[in-house]
Amino acid sequence: MSRVSQEEAWRRVRSVLEMSDLVLEVIDARDPVETRNRRLEDLVNRLGKSLMMVINKADLVPMEVLKEWRRFLERDYPTVFISARGRLGTRKLIVNIKRYAPRLPVRVSVVGYPNVGKSTIINYLKGRHVAETSPVPGWTIGEQIVRAKQWLVVIDTPGVIPVEEVKDEALLVIKGAIDPSKLDDPVIPAIKLIMRIKSFNPKAFMERYGVDSEDPMELLELVGRRRGLLMRGGKVNIREAAIAVIRDWILGKLTYYYRPGDRNA
Repeated sequence: MSRVSQEEAWRRVRSVLEMSDLVLEVIDARDPVETRNRRLEDLVNRLGKSLMMVINKADLVPMEVLKEWRRFLERDYPTVFISARGRLGTRKLIVNIKRYAPRLPVRVSVVGYPNVGKSTIINYLKGRHVAETSPVPGWTIGEQIVRAKQWLVVIDTPGVIPVEEVKDEALLVIKGAIDPSKLDDPVIPAIKLIMRIKSFNPKAFMERYGVDSEDPMELLELVGRRRGLLMRGGKVNIREAAIAVIRDWILGKLTYYYRPGDRNA
């Protein structure tokens, strides 16, 4: 991402924040540290807005671990854990929005890295029956606000955090912030992801693919062969195997978790 496009991305995030009373920062329950953004939180504070942490994909992590993260994050901000896809905790999200809203009616925005579940949360907040939408002055076509309830107005566009500060492609992969097919070489990030997954969940690959190895490259070979990702002559297409592993991570089909303060995180 060029410097100009980085600045434009942050301007768009700022415009979403400026329209908000309450900002929901969505993070991934599997890796809260790497999917949290301090720059965003500082900007929210400077703008005088309220912030709530939303730990999404809660169905992928044990309940006791989620509760530990909630206690840890609540030192800074009100926190709720949900599974937007499975509707776990979504009613509690509505209750907490009303509880922590600085005023009513409240304008709520949803912000986070790509693929943390922002759009699913927006769609849940909007509900099935919403009032007529209206454009927000100064925004492009399609950026709208929706009165979801008498007291709740949803900014119907996610604030996508730019990832320009992340130089390590493996971290971009962990954050779910990059399409693996667009990586020049997805193998190295996939190997780093494999090592991170296995450090916290040694059985992850056996449970997902029915294969395992302590050698990440050999594991990619095994996954590729199991998936039938073969080239002419029967050789495994390592690039496609790497992409498959990364995509399974983004889709929540590979998972791990850790607790606050874990030294390996």
